[in-house]
Order: sequence, then structure tokens, then C-alpha cells
Amino acid sequence: MAENSDLKVGWLVSNLKTNDFEELFNTELASSRMRAGVCISGCQKADITVYPLNFRQADHNPNLVFMAKYVPDSNTGQYLDDSGKRWAFWLKKIKKLHSKKGKLILDYTDNHFVNPGIVGDFYRKIKPMVHALVLPSDRMKSNVAASWDKETYVIPEPVEVDFIEPGKRQLDVSTALWFGHITNLGWLLEFIQTEIHKAPPRRLIILVNNNPVDAVKQAAKNAPKGMEISLAKWTVDTMRKASKISHYSIIPSNKDDPRKSGVSPGRLLTSLAMGLPVIASPLDSYMPFKEYFSLIGTDEGLNLMKNPLGRE
Repeated sequence: MAENSDLKVGWLVSNLKTNDFEELFNTELASSRMRAGVCISGCQKADITVYPLNFRQADHNPNLVFMAKYVPDSNTGQYLDDSGKRWAFWLKKIKKLHSKKGKLILDYTDNHFVNPGIVGDFYRKIKPMVHALVLPSDRMKSNVAASWDKETYVIPEPVEVDFIEPGKRQLDVSTALWFGHITNLGWLLEFIQTEIHKAPPRRLIILVNNNPVDAVKQAAKNAPKGMEISLAKWTVDTMRKASKISHYSIIPSNKDDPRKSGVSPGRLLTSLAMGLPVIASPLDSYMPFKEYFSLIGTDEGLNLMKNPLGRE
């Protein structure tokens, strides 16, 4: 690709406050941060023309467009193209690209083709104009097989933190850490009302985008008595700091959910890289690493929750 001087790349990315590439590496959307950001960096190193994000100027004329996760509206007014504008803005650019025989490649980290609602509607509308999908896992490739018969490429997410040696954390106040996008929060809220009762930590740290105070408060009513829940906004820096005062990471999910079951092992590998023992659901992309984490709902997982550092 680097030899193709005619190649001009554009990226469509949601929830940005600016059109600057640097913002990608701080966004809460992992699919933008660890996928779009890495791809753009690689293109730039290969001397491939990459237009500013969302290629807004009249002279921005890409012939290859990558589309990150479509988010219709943050409902906060803090991002570009909110208030319902993003649908028309992106669709106009995609139609123009298609009319010029350009290629549209979706970075497809959730299986939206089969999901109801406005996000699924957008993906189904642009589907005839899509050239290929970039997927985070082999399981996602299997998930989309019934609804997609064109090109696919499997590219997992990188680990975004430096590796940290497991530390000698004091166990006076046992602390569990959960971090992730708000679309994954529901499984955690269910977990703290059910499974976590078998061996509750003294404290649970939740790092998430947005600020779902009401949802967390509602779930906390059915949480183990005496368990302190701390809620904070996710950033790479807060995640690193939280990992240093946590004893293990929990990643509850649903391996049978066709939208999420094909996710990459990103959160698992990030937790391990931060030196934390992990208790997680058996997602397909996690299982190649089954020697290095414990499964939720097993005796091993329960023992890890009771004694995360393996002390007698």
C-alpha cells in the first residue's frame, strides 16, 4: 500500500471534540482509540495520505474510507456532529465515495447488522456500499457469516498499557476493578447483584465512559452489604492508577450474545498486562488464554475472588 501514491485515506469516527488525530488516543471508545488510532499511525509512517478525521474540507477526497463505530448521539452536546446530525453527515460522505467507486471498510467490532434500533438501521442502510469488514476476532467472523458474504479481515486490538509486574498489594481492603465501555456495563450490574455475593470484595472500582450514576445506584441496592462502590470516568491514566490499588479484575459478559460474543480479548489482555489476576466470562476470544485467568461461576473463579493473590 505504501507504494500506491494515489491512495488517499479517510476515517469516519464518532464522539470527537476536534478533528485532530491526537484525540483518538484519549477517546473512551476502544474501537477508535486502539484501532483507528493505530491504523492511522501506520498509514502515516508508510507515507500514505490520511485526511484529518471525518475529512470535512471540500478538497478532502479519499478513495479509501475506514468507518469506526457509529454512535448516533452522545446526548451530551460535547462532541462534533451530535444532535442527530451524524447520520446525514456520514451517509452523504459514504454515498459520494460509493459513486466514485471508492472503497468503504467498516471496523466492525459489534454485530450491528442484526440488531434492532437506530444504530442497526444505519449499518443496514450502508451495507450495500460496504466493501469489507475488519473484525476483532474469529468468533465475530463466525457471527457475521449469516449476514455478510463479502471480504473480512480479522485484526485483534493491541495492548495499550506497558506491562506491569504483579505487585505485593495489601489485602486489608480487598478491591476489584472493572473497566469498559458503557455498552458492557449491564453485565457488571447484573454480576454485582448475583455472583459477586458469593465472595464480595470490600471495594469495587468501576471505570466507564459517561456517568451512569443512577444505573449504578439502582444496582447497588442489591449489592452485598458493606461493599463500597466507586464510580469514575475511564481514562488510560485512571485505569493505570486504579490497577495499582486493585487486587483483581472482573469481566462479566455473555458468550451467547451475538453482538458482543465476538469481541477481541482487549480487556483481558489489558488486565493481565497491568499485573492483575482476572475473573472473566468464557468469551471465545478469551479462551486461547484460559491458562492465565479464571472463569466466572467456577470453583477456581470463586477461590480467586476470595484470595486473589493466592495467599493462605
